[in-house]
Amino acid sequence: MARLLPPAFCLVLVGFITWYSPSLESNQLSTLRQLPYILCGLAAFVAILANHSRDLGAALIMLACYWLIRQYLQAPLDTEPAGQAYGLISLCLPLLLGILIILPNTGWRHLGFLVFISFISIFALIITSLFQWQPLWFTTLSPDLQESTFFELKVSTTASVLFLVAFILGFALPFLKNQQPDSSLPSCIFFSFITLAWFQIPHISATIFSAVGLLLIINQTHSLLNMVYRDELTQIANRRALLRDARNTGNTYALAMVDVDHFKKINDQYGHDLGDQVLKAIAAKLRQVTGGGRAYRFGGEEFCLLFKGKTADEVLDNVESLRKIIAEYDMTARDRKSRPWSQNTGEKKRGASRGKGNIRATVSMGLADSHNGLDFDSVLKAADRAMYRAKEGGRNQIRQ
Repeated sequence: MARLLPPAFCLVLVGFITWYSPSLESNQLSTLRQLPYILCGLAAFVAILANHSRDLGAALIMLACYWLIRQYLQAPLDTEPAGQAYGLISLCLPLLLGILIILPNTGWRHLGFLVFISFISIFALIITSLFQWQPLWFTTLSPDLQESTFFELKVSTTASVLFLVAFILGFALPFLKNQQPDSSLPSCIFFSFITLAWFQIPHISATIFSAVGLLLIINQTHSLLNMVYRDELTQIANRRALLRDARNTGNTYALAMVDVDHFKKINDQYGHDLGDQVLKAIAAKLRQVTGGGRAYRFGGEEFCLLFKGKTADEVLDNVESLRKIIAEYDMTARDRKSRPWSQNTGEKKRGASRGKGNIRATVSMGLADSHNGLDFDSVLKAADRAMYRAKEGGRNQIRQ
């Protein structure tokens, strides 16, 4: 739900500016018309610094689209080339954003992304040249694609279907691949559709494209801040997040230190790639802990579970249940080529091979709490000592 707050905020902002725009003075309107270039350009610059290919692609596409609107759509749509430019933009925009959704988020330096951006640039130059030399070429080629037949809105039915398909892809693909959902591209699609469907509203393109640029900046800033507190490999909270949350735990909390047994042997026998798979699998299980606990990667093969408002005795059963789940979980080693593209599919296959997996890892746990007013460092050291007692006692067990 938190990821829907920035798009909702930007949508409210669009409504406010649209309502207030008739009261704006000429110099303020001039600033509003230039604002999309500033905000989308800034979003592209932040994406370059953060190496976010999708956000960079979205910012560049929106910049190009707004430039075309300012260049060709400042005349009535029943005149040419404004009408055909409108029809072409309404078709190309969802197609390009849809392709961007499908492409892997590899970073903007990746060859595939550079080819994609080069294709867009060449395509834009060709279209611009055709508008200059043959103003009516698109009308002659596809006259039906400019008809406004979708609920009497400006945008055509064909373009509306493309927008809908791209929007569904933007929401569905992250869930199918078990990735973090991202509101940037679906929001770009949604806001673009609003712009084209209600194009007759004064200053709507400047208002909405400014909101899109702001949204991209907000989402990237949130993503960068999230990276500070999230472990890159396991995608759970990291040690810095643990120390941050420890300041807000109150006077009562329990802490479990978790260490993967014989992890060095796993790395030596199977290689570091498989060792990383083991850490990710265990982190996924730790994330499912009950009792109100939160999982953190402390470092290396060590993890932490923090239970706010609980004592060690109150969470012992939850931690013990988690230890058994990990001990009974079979992990099948796969190379990159044979690994399923969907993580959910991979989990189903691992579950189907229960009892026949290649690796079965266990964990040793140490449990402590903040009784007697111990500070967090003292609780952390107590849980660490208890974990080492568990390892010395034979591993795959919990000590307090």
